[in-house]
Amino acid sequence: MSGLLATASSGLMAAQRSLEIAQHNISNANTDGYSRQTVELGARAAQFSGDGYVGQGVNISNITRSYDQFINKQLTSSTSAFGDVDQFHQLATSVDNLMADPTTGMAPVLNRFFSALSEVANDPTSIPSRQVLLSETNNVTQGFNRINGRFEEIRTQNNNEIGAKIDEINSLAGSIANLNVQISTSLAQTQGLKQPNDLLDQKDALLSKLAGIVNISVVPQKDGASSVFIGNGQALVLNGHAAVFTTLQPQYDPGRLGIGIKTANGAIEVTNQITGGTLGGALRFRDEVLDPAQQKLGLVAVGLAMGVNAIHEKGFDLSGAAGSALFNFSGIAVPVTPNSTNIGNAVVAAKFEDGNVNPSAAANLDYSDFKLKYVNAGNGVDYTLTRVRDNQVINLTASTPVNGVSTLSLATTQPPNTNVTALPGIDIQVDLSGGKTISVGDESVIRPTYSAAQKIGVNIDDPSKIAAATNIELDPVTKLPVPKLDTLGNPVKDALGNPVYVTTSGPMPGDNRNVLQLADLGNKLSMLGGSATVNDAYGQIVSSVGTLTNAAALSSSAQQTLLNQTKGAREGLAGVNLDEEAANLIKFQQAYQASAQSISVARSLFDTLISAVK
Repeated sequence: MSGLLATASSGLMAAQRSLEIAQHNISNANTDGYSRQTVELGARAAQFSGDGYVGQGVNISNITRSYDQFINKQLTSSTSAFGDVDQFHQLATSVDNLMADPTTGMAPVLNRFFSALSEVANDPTSIPSRQVLLSETNNVTQGFNRINGRFEEIRTQNNNEIGAKIDEINSLAGSIANLNVQISTSLAQTQGLKQPNDLLDQKDALLSKLAGIVNISVVPQKDGASSVFIGNGQALVLNGHAAVFTTLQPQYDPGRLGIGIKTANGAIEVTNQITGGTLGGALRFRDEVLDPAQQKLGLVAVGLAMGVNAIHEKGFDLSGAAGSALFNFSGIAVPVTPNSTNIGNAVVAAKFEDGNVNPSAAANLDYSDFKLKYVNAGNGVDYTLTRVRDNQVINLTASTPVNGVSTLSLATTQPPNTNVTALPGIDIQVDLSGGKTISVGDESVIRPTYSAAQKIGVNIDDPSKIAAATNIELDPVTKLPVPKLDTLGNPVKDALGNPVYVTTSGPMPGDNRNVLQLADLGNKLSMLGGSATVNDAYGQIVSSVGTLTNAAALSSSAQQTLLNQTKGAREGLAGVNLDEEAANLIKFQQAYQASAQSISVARSLFDTLISAVK
């Protein structure tokens, strides 16, 4: 009877534990990351008697969770990939909508500007037409200002999002480190034989959330802990220690947040190691869409202003006075920021080239940032200028200083495979006056077009000041300008080698030759190395952003499908099936009742035996 009682008791305990785990599964059916648990049972060792080996009941061997390491790894990878492309797509869409919109984009504004120039050409003396031109000129500058301002708003929002994600990473990493300690302690208490399933599920859920923010590598340890790495092996979590992420502000662009990991000796920058997840998508959006779009918008603004001003300043207004700049951009300082590690204190300054002095200035403009470095390499190579977007290097030589200031120009000797034939539409000077010094390796960052669209404006507000006319005489037969001749009959040239033409005196209000040149600028290949018109240059920005946005939409859809498939595979393995658990409840209830009945039988037999003895 004692054997019957012991065997029934073991069955009772096994059924009770199975009922508890089944209910635990049901209770956590909707818990994120929960893995279905199962009670593993094993028969006790039989005991030999004269009749043979008699079973002794059941043991509870373990309580395990449904888990597949391969599926879990695939889920982490898919979560990270989807977070990246989805975040990129959402952010890129905001820029695409801004630039391609037929009402808020610059394309219709530029078209109206050139149409207004044509209207003035049709009637140069019409004040209303001139006033419309001034209004459209203001619309152009306001359009550039508005879109650039919106870019800055998007940048601020993106930076705030990056900061929030850094905080979330720190919180998740800290929680994972704490769970590592709890898991290791729990396993140690059972010599590694019994796993703390719920703690492991919690850790996996946190790792999945972390993977949604940034791409991670997870390395399981023997003690049950998980080491987490990012990028090229930078540790984020090691056992019970979590690194602390922080945001960094590069000195040359405080608006361009970097990411670092705090150490005892300061923060180590890891921005370039951050990939995947929503954080990686936000950084990639900034690098591939926002920065290039803003820089290219500035290039279009400056290129238009350069081209228009160069022509407008050669013309004459209604009173016969020489034309001035139509766009106010010459006062825009090209941002130059010295590296904080520079030894010397030389002052580097840059400005946009004058289109009158260099007609190719607009065509030479480049939207990229540049790094100017003092190398003093000899053979006329004093500086190198590196184009950041593709790391192309050109050599520069410094002129003989005038009052301590040297102007840089292309050196005779250039690196192999360099196809640059001119500076990127800017003049660069280095000021060593007043005892300033420069050391080999000193570097400055030059950002020609980054903020140009924000600061461009209109220089005149009087419609009569529009320089529609020219005072150059035309040959009545050839319709070509009449050159001015010297006493020997040779054409006279100015200091720059340009021919000097015969001019009239006094105003020419009905003349439209200068404004015709301005209107023709809309059809002139004046930008991007002489390969594009102003409208083409803007259209290329829209096309580039649109292509990236569409590609991101396709990638997002594909990654969503892969993620759903992986989630489905995990749910099929580890998810709780309520119908199955309900059936298990009935099964284990019946087992419990049967074991209880056996105990009742054993008790009855024992009572009968006692009664017989009496």
